[in-house]
Order: sequence, then C-alpha cells, then structure tokens
Amino acid sequence: MTLDELARRGLIRPYRPERSEIRSLVLAAIRRCEDAENRSIHGETRLEQAYHAILSCALIGLRANGYRPARGAGSHELTLQTLAETLRLDPGRLDYYQALRHQRHQGLYEGFAEVQSADADAAVQDARFLLREMLDCLREHHPSLVPSDLSDVSP
Repeated sequence: MTLDELARRGLIRPYRPERSEIRSLVLAAIRRCEDAENRSIHGETRLEQAYHAILSCALIGLRANGYRPARGAGSHELTLQTLAETLRLDPGRLDYYQALRHQRHQGLYEGFAEVQSADADAAVQDARFLLREMLDCLREHHPSLVPSDLSDVSP
C-alpha cells in the first residue's frame, strides 16, 4: 500500500519534518546500534536495541516523506511496513523486521525466550545496514533534511 493510500485510510497523517528532529532520530538510531553491539549486556537487550534502531530508521523514512503514524495500536507494525515504499525494501527484509517486532513485543509483555548471541548479532548488523541505507536515501532524496553535522556520518 502506498503512503498516499495509507494517508487516505487515516493510518498515517501529513507531517512537516524538521532537520532537528531527523538529527535526533538519526543520533538515537546510532546510539541504539552502539548499545546493541555491547556484548556485555544480555542478548534480549541487544536485540531490543537493534529493533528500536530499525524502527527509528523506518520513522525517519516516513517523516522525511512528509508523514507520521496516526496514534493508536499497531503503529510500530505500520511504520515498519512503510519501508517497502520509503526505501523500497524487499518483502523478506520486511518480514524479518516484523519478526523482530513480534519477538520484542513478546519479550516485553511475556518475557523473552533466551536470545542467542548470533540472533542479536544479526539484528545489530541489519540495523547498521538499514541505517546506512536510510542516510544514503536522505542524502539523495531529502538533502535539506540532513543536518550539516551529520552529512558525512557513516554508521
């Protein structure tokens, strides 16, 4: 579903992004990736931080395109789905992000099953990759939103 279709259905709302907000979201995603790489913390915490970095990237893409999620249940799922249009991600990656979302949700409300270090590592690696893709997309398609102090950042 396109962003315009989501807006017509009231699932996302028009929004005017500001450079300072994009900067804050990028920095938050970078910090979360850094935290997720810390092998001294538990795997579930690392996975959760990687998930939040991925979610921040999805939110950056949505806001850079002039939208924000409508309030209510399901906003994380919807925000991740918009990566199909904002970054043209393939369905397999979107499915992986939705699986991370589900795992994070289960962990938050039901307690995590043990998260293997390799699973946390994979989530961190993908979060870093997505952040690079998002920054490249911003530089190419929304250069006015890239803060000057982040113009050469490569996470």
